[in-house]
Amino acid sequence: MTRPDLHWTQLHFDQGVDQAQVHDSLTALAVLPFAPLVVLELIGRHGQVSWRIGAHAKDVSAVRRALAAHILGLRLTDETSGGTLDRLRLAAAVRLGGWSLPLRKESAEPVARGLYRVLAGTTSDEMIRIQLVLGQRFTPRRLRDDEPAGAESARHVAEHGFRVSLRVGVNAKSEARARALVRDVGSAWRALEVPGVIVELWRTNPRTVTDVRAPGWWSLRLRVDDLARLVGWPITPDLPGLPAAHPRLLAPVGALKSGRRLGIAQADPSAVVRVSVEDSLRHLHVIGPTGVGKSTLLAHLALQDAAEGRGLVVIDPKGDLVRDILARLPEDRRDDVVVLDPTAKHVVGIDALGGPAPDLAADTILSVFHALYADSWGPRTQDIMHASLLTLARAGGLPLALVPALLTNDGFRHQLIGRLAADDPLGVGAFWSWYAAQSDAMRTHAIAPLMNKLRPLMMRPGLRATFGQQDPRFALRDVFAKRRIVLVSLAAGRLGPDGAQLLGSLVVALLWQAALERVQVPAERRHPVMVYIDEVQDYLHLPGSLSDALAQARGLGVGFTLAHQHLGQLPPSLESALFANARSRVSFTLSSKDARTLASTANGLLVPEDFTSLPAYHAYAQLLVEGSPTHPVSLLTEPLAPPIRRAADLAEASSKTYGRTVAEVDARLTALATGTDPQDVQNPPPATPANTAAQNPSAVSTDAPKDGERFGRRRRTTPTTTPRKENPDDN
Repeated sequence: MTRPDLHWTQLHFDQGVDQAQVHDSLTALAVLPFAPLVVLELIGRHGQVSWRIGAHAKDVSAVRRALAAHILGLRLTDETSGGTLDRLRLAAAVRLGGWSLPLRKESAEPVARGLYRVLAGTTSDEMIRIQLVLGQRFTPRRLRDDEPAGAESARHVAEHGFRVSLRVGVNAKSEARARALVRDVGSAWRALEVPGVIVELWRTNPRTVTDVRAPGWWSLRLRVDDLARLVGWPITPDLPGLPAAHPRLLAPVGALKSGRRLGIAQADPSAVVRVSVEDSLRHLHVIGPTGVGKSTLLAHLALQDAAEGRGLVVIDPKGDLVRDILARLPEDRRDDVVVLDPTAKHVVGIDALGGPAPDLAADTILSVFHALYADSWGPRTQDIMHASLLTLARAGGLPLALVPALLTNDGFRHQLIGRLAADDPLGVGAFWSWYAAQSDAMRTHAIAPLMNKLRPLMMRPGLRATFGQQDPRFALRDVFAKRRIVLVSLAAGRLGPDGAQLLGSLVVALLWQAALERVQVPAERRHPVMVYIDEVQDYLHLPGSLSDALAQARGLGVGFTLAHQHLGQLPPSLESALFANARSRVSFTLSSKDARTLASTANGLLVPEDFTSLPAYHAYAQLLVEGSPTHPVSLLTEPLAPPIRRAADLAEASSKTYGRTVAEVDARLTALATGTDPQDVQNPPPATPANTAAQNPSAVSTDAPKDGERFGRRRRTTPTTTPRKENPDDN
């Protein structure tokens, strides 16, 4: 009879198994209530060996508990194929002559080696399926008078036992090859023979094996001690056909049917490793050196998000990731693409100081500069930068690139600060009053440290154009409002490391500021937005606590995928934030130090050598599934699909749509700074002598006495003074 209702469970001996554990687990099966039918299988195909156990659905839990209680590190996973295997060309059943005698006790390891040698020799179109059907149980007893006496025989009958059907089924290209494989399996079993006990193989219908038919006559009656020699579990670690000891091969606990695809489960090529969108909002941490497959994984995920219509942002330090994505984006999303590349002919601008909350925008920019230049950032630099940013932001969101002009161009400064100072006399008003009271030499000395930090932005035409547009054709809020795909190509080799870090950090910080505005949107309308940051340590400089920000991001519908090369790159605050809040992790090959750290998070299933021996494009994935952490799984990332267009064509089209030339931006900046185009200056103060002078920069004296009068305080003038030496910490 067939057994279509059997439920199959894969066995994964992650920590190996010894003969005593095999014996104890089989004994546990023998004493289960109601003697459920149990089927044990040892399978060889493609040169690899696997194990599984079958039982009726009502008995699965009891069978699993019986095994797990006695085998340390055993993992049990559902058979993803549903239990179906290839058809068989040939099958044979085993009989033992003299079946009441014990088999050779010391033969367990030789039998295992012989079997695994045959199983490991299978080719891609061959399969060997060894099947043990465990039927009626029998209990321990004493020797009968008609049985051979002796201590060994007495111990043998004192064991629990089963009525057993032992079969082997083979699939091969030819009948001759199938016969040879069956004979080789039989030869391995003959190592069990003792005087009076012989192993015989009799041909049977292959459907007996494929359908797991219960026999009409149970040919074997085996005690647990004998059965332990036949079950074929890996009782020694160096058997042929087993995966290498390191990296350990871990199968998935359960495969999601939908969600973002990470790759293939290496232990089961039919299973896809996925993470749901909801779990992705709890963030993904990707770690591994250059060349192991991180960028390929990020590109796969980003392309899936694009195909699903989500908004996304990619921060790419080198530009290769952006090119890979551009070349493969779905055609129906090409109009949503915004490429931020300061080296392009048309540069997309970022309105750093605009938006509904000017003070918050100023604070966000200030926090980024403070974080990037923390080692040389003093209180005076903090005051000057803060006042400058607040002034530009409150004046209608003037471009960040105008900070140097605000500090050095008296006419431009006078034009802005009149009404702003009146509205905030104790804040920016007091600062500009102090600033106006300084001599030119003192001003130059005071602003020198800040001007030095602004040079990466001002000296690179592309960066200047990025942050020099007052009314850019794109806003980062469009990622949330219009589901834009924003690809930031930092091209550190052309921008320089300082410029690339400044651009990446400002984009991430401003994006976070825009994300915080989602609190005004009902939760059910906050569609997921995914943010990818490669070399995260260089670009994640958010105001306040990183841990709090990552924890808050999920509620805002923002999922971060944060990648880097090794833990030593991360400052302590970022490392602790990642380990606390990135609930899923993909680890490629690691250094010994990092391997020790991450092995400690693997629930005892992995050791450092597993991480250090991973080949390229192989990884361990520890994922959140339906809000709960799962065991690691061996992941094989997949190659990208062939490109469908030239990446440069889509990048150029995006730049023309959303960008402006450097010459155009510089002309508008000059007009703003010199007052030659008053229409571009937002909220000009009432006309005053100072304003009139500001419109003609050449008429403005470097020590104009009207400055002091403007703030109710006359500036002291000194014929020649030597600027005081600034405290090294005050820069």
